[in-house]
Amino acid sequence: MIECVIFGGLLLDKYYEIEALPERGQDGFITNEFDCVGGCSVNMAATFNNLGGNAHIVSYIGSDATGMAILDYLQENHFSTRYVVQKNGQTGYSMVFLEPNGERTFLTKAGLELDFTREIIADRLHGIQFAAVTGYFLLNPAASVILDVLEEFHAAGGTILFDPSPMAHAIDAEICRRILHISRIITPNTSEIGWLAASVNPTGNSPSEEAVQAWLDEFIDAGNTVVLKRGSQGGSVYDKSGAFDYEAQKVKTVDTTGAGDSFAAGLIYGIAEGRELREVIRLAVRCAAVTVGINRPHGFWKLEEK
Repeated sequence: MIECVIFGGLLLDKYYEIEALPERGQDGFITNEFDCVGGCSVNMAATFNNLGGNAHIVSYIGSDATGMAILDYLQENHFSTRYVVQKNGQTGYSMVFLEPNGERTFLTKAGLELDFTREIIADRLHGIQFAAVTGYFLLNPAASVILDVLEEFHAAGGTILFDPSPMAHAIDAEICRRILHISRIITPNTSEIGWLAASVNPTGNSPSEEAVQAWLDEFIDAGNTVVLKRGSQGGSVYDKSGAFDYEAQKVKTVDTTGAGDSFAAGLIYGIAEGRELREVIRLAVRCAAVTVGINRPHGFWKLEEK
């Protein structure tokens, strides 16, 4: 069975379905609400497991009722808890405002998911060769320690996928440079790639298109792959062999939450299987398409053979 480790925190998603976000200072109504276990890590892990793998999430959770509920959920749904550890403190949560077209807005109260010590991976990731890292997890106060662990993993021959996330601009520039240096594949969107380029060559201003392209060329020349995401418009893939575009699969959008996480999980699974890059992308696109049709950030499914 293919294994991977996912560096990303666990929390509770509190969903609020609304007709539309009101203007600032105005009122609106909530039409429905529900809770589910969330965080980029569990969304990635669900897809990786759905494809036949075994994903190990790295996260502290609290010993509070929310932490207990998350742990019960993981065990009931056969997620690995090898690197999920409870300790005293509060588990974080995210308020998700979901509109009818599937668009969502997040407000997060951070908790123990933004915590890290080496003790949580006491076996030093024994036997694991593939890792995914979420940008949110690198907002961790212990981000430097996380990078120490990942650099050791990389030096031992491990393959790392880095998914920057919409909070990439808040990652410390030195931490960003370190994770980019050891990542084999990155999955930014069109905004995030500019933030990554700026972290490598800080000028205090937004990088020009030429500066972004220069950084992109350098990253690719080092033997790495960039998957530039454009949401429903698909995206572009760049590596040393050249570049190609891909299209998103057309489906009815219910909830876009977790689509990018599912896409990343499909990528790392396909890479771990040794698939050719275009086939890896096709797999990732199919995973994302399933996820946007689910009214929550992840679900349990099997892909139909094509």
